[in-house]
Amino acid sequence: MELGSEIVIGIGALAIGVVLIWFGMPNKAGENPRFLRVGFMQMIYPAAVLTFVVIGVAELLQTFG
Repeated sequence: MELGSEIVIGIGALAIGVVLIWFGMPNKAGENPRFLRVGFMQMIYPAAVLTFVVIGVAELLQTFG
């Protein structure tokens, strides 16, 4: 049961990280999304994306490594 939960947590966290990266991409005109135009979000958003990606990769490495 522990192996299955680690895989689910790893894939879920990695998926959240990828979705956050996709939401943060600029549009065709090169403008940032509206939520990234606020000053403090420019510091918090990259840290949140990196956290989810690292948690996902770490869980998957722990599962298969």
